Amino acid sequence: MHYDRAEIMKATWVIVRRFQGNGEPFNSLMARALVSAWFTAKQEVSVARRVEQSRREAEALAARPAVELAAEITGLENRSYLGHEGQEKLRALRTAHKAASEREAQEDKRAIIDSAKGRFASVTFTKKDGTERVMRVQPATLKFHVRGAAASEAAQKAAQARAERHPHLMPVWDAEAQAPRSVNLATISRIAVNGAVYNFAT
Repeated sequence: MHYDRAEIMKATWVIVRRFQGNGEPFNSLMARALVSAWFTAKQEVSVARRVEQSRREAEALAARPAVELAAEITGLENRSYLGHEGQEKLRALRTAHKAASEREAQEDKRAIIDSAKGRFASVTFTKKDGTERVMRVQPATLKFHVRGAAASEAAQKAAQARAERHPHLMPVWDAEAQAPRSVNLATISRIAVNGAVYNFAT
């Protein structure tokens, strides 16, 4: 977080123009306007830093195993008195537990699909438009149709950025369309692979 001095000066001049003509000397008005603009800027940066800190803390909490978070939640729920701080912590833990559970479920689905390797897996998921789709995928085939390490540096960075922004999307090889596709792990309801069938609540 940093101060945008250009924006601070713009805010300063807005104040100066608003109060010009009230008889106050220009130097005094300019000094007062600067103090006001800097005070507002510091308040905004302070709020932004707190928001960023809260976001990072929430991400760190959600990165923990769901079972650990569940144990902490149970411990707090069994207390006779929580107080404001305890209630806030309980809310944060419940939010983190939900995120951690979803992340772990997606990791499990990814591992199950990957276990097919060169064989086929049938994946049932819900598309963005709400319709259900069954896709026959062959995980090991995908690597022969993407450039991977042979791709340009820009392409590799773009692929990494997409993976970080959309961790719930898993690239797969659609065996019927003979093309690379993405499957939303969060909406998968069924996976059939290696003679076993896995059903998931969505």
